[in-house]
Amino acid sequence: YQQGIPGVNTFRAITLLNYRPQTHLYTINPHPKILTGTHTGRNLPDVSGNADKQTGYATYFSSDMSTGSDSKGKPILKKYWLIGGGTSYTSPQMAAANAIMNSGRTTSIGFWNSQIYKFAQQTDTPFNPLNDANNNNNLFYTGQPGTLYNQATGLGTINFDKLYQDFNNQDASQ
Repeated sequence: YQQGIPGVNTFRAITLLNYRPQTHLYTINPHPKILTGTHTGRNLPDVSGNADKQTGYATYFSSDMSTGSDSKGKPILKKYWLIGGGTSYTSPQMAAANAIMNSGRTTSIGFWNSQIYKFAQQTDTPFNPLNDANNNNNLFYTGQPGTLYNQATGLGTINFDKLYQDFNNQDASQ
């Protein structure tokens, strides 16, 4: 289902970071280089969500794990806000979106992958490919202008309303 999708099995990358094995740390590369190439195999990710902890999600925590007890012996809750991102935030959102879409149907959507790569090729695609080479990267892979897929963000972000309509329209045509 990925074969023939522009951008699959190709990459554009930038060496923004240098790994220092002796310290096990990364440092900023003062002279980054652009790398391009091809490879074969299953490409990941399929899609993207906002996983950037700088623009991600504020989560409120309360925990009795560290601050002791009050005079009545009740745990003192530690309460704080945490700004976070990453797969731990976006994966549950994708699962929730799938559950919501399935709740509006009489049959399950099923395996997304073959369907979403077909939808990505439509003129009115439910995906927003993040293929800008200069302003889209995951600290290594970048976008690839003119493609539907890139190694940093897959098919891109999802317009779930359009995706839901595409799943339903596909079922109606079968």
